[in-house]
Amino acid sequence: MNEQVIFREVQWPRQIWIWVLILFIAAINWFGFIQQILLGIPFGNKPAPDFLLIIFWLVFGIIFPLCLCFFMKLITEVRYDGLYIRYMPFHFNYKRIPFNEIENYTVITYKLIAQFGGTGIRVNIHGETGYIMSGNKGIKLKLTNKKVIVLGSQNPNELIKALDVGKMNM
Repeated sequence: MNEQVIFREVQWPRQIWIWVLILFIAAINWFGFIQQILLGIPFGNKPAPDFLLIIFWLVFGIIFPLCLCFFMKLITEVRYDGLYIRYMPFHFNYKRIPFNEIENYTVITYKLIAQFGGTGIRVNIHGETGYIMSGNKGIKLKLTNKKVIVLGSQNPNELIKALDVGKMNM
């Protein structure tokens, strides 16, 4: 198996509202933790038990923001043996699509909300699976098993060129 990379793209969340939402949730948890645990002042009208507040602080004040802000990314690679997709932190390994399973592909512009309901790993009403981090451009792959994959990309034309090179050398 030849693992030489022809094309590699790493996409990070770029939507400002995601960052604001994550930081807002984290800030509330930090505030509650500091007020109730460190200062001893109950947080809210019906304060949660300390152990529960600590769990929420750990999950939503530390782990959740770190995972989404620093570990969430979409990695797309074209190698000589196929297309590799990894949507971190949800995929532990790359999802490999061998070239002989790709029937055709094309550059597309999609409507993020209307077609997929947002970013992430999504399946729309047409059965298309989308791997989308941000933007509205990407490629549409039709596989030999009739499945359709939409892969978001900031460089869809370069991705197509790399797929062409990889497919020619299979």
